[in-house]
Amino acid sequence: MKSRSGTRCGRWALAPTLLATLMLALPVAAQPGAEDPEIVWREGEVAPPPAWSTARMVRIDMPIYSEVMVGVDVDSVTVGGKDGVVRYVAVVQGRGGAGSAYYQGVHCKSFQGRTYARYRFDRDPPGWENVDEAWQDLKDMKSRYARAIAQAGACENFVPAASTVQARRTYARNPKWSGAAFEGRAAPVPAAGSAAPQTVRP
Repeated sequence: MKSRSGTRCGRWALAPTLLATLMLALPVAAQPGAEDPEIVWREGEVAPPPAWSTARMVRIDMPIYSEVMVGVDVDSVTVGGKDGVVRYVAVVQGRGGAGSAYYQGVHCKSFQGRTYARYRFDRDPPGWENVDEAWQDLKDMKSRYARAIAQAGACENFVPAASTVQARRTYARNPKWSGAAFEGRAAPVPAAGSAAPQTVRP
C-alpha cells in the first residue's frame, strides 16, 4: 500500500513533464517574444510580353479625379504556378486619346508590383521595350493604377487568384473597355529573367 507522502511525491515528480508538454502544445504565436519569420521568395521565369488588343479588354475603375482610363486585356492575364505572380497587359489612355501599354506583374502576398516592359507605338514597327523595373510597394509605384488593377481581379486579401482561369473570370466581371481601339504584337524575346530573391512579411 502506497503512503500519502509517496503518492504526493509522485505527483510532484510528474509536474515538470506535464508543464513541458503543455508548453510544446501552445501555438508559437502565443509564446512571449515569438515573431513571424521573414519569408524569402524568388520570382520564377518571366514569359515574354504577349500579343494583346482591346477586343477583350475591361475597364478598371479609377478615382473620380483620375485623368486616365485604365484597362486590362483579359486574355493576357496569367498566374504563375510557382511564384504566384499575376501578370497582365494594361493599357492607359489619356484624355487626348493617346495610349500606352505595359506588361506588369503583381505579387499579392507582399502587395508589390513590377513593370517588365512597355509597348512603344512610336517605333517602326511598334513593339515592346524592356523596362525590367524592381519590385515596389503598390502604394509607392509611379503607376498608381497598378494598385487598382491588383484589387480588381489579381488579389483578394493578399492572396492571388488560384489559377489563370479564375483570374480571367474575375477580371471579365469588370465593365468592358470603352476607350480607343489598340493592339500590339508579342515580343520576340523574353522581357526579363528571374528576379533577385525578395524578402517579404506574410
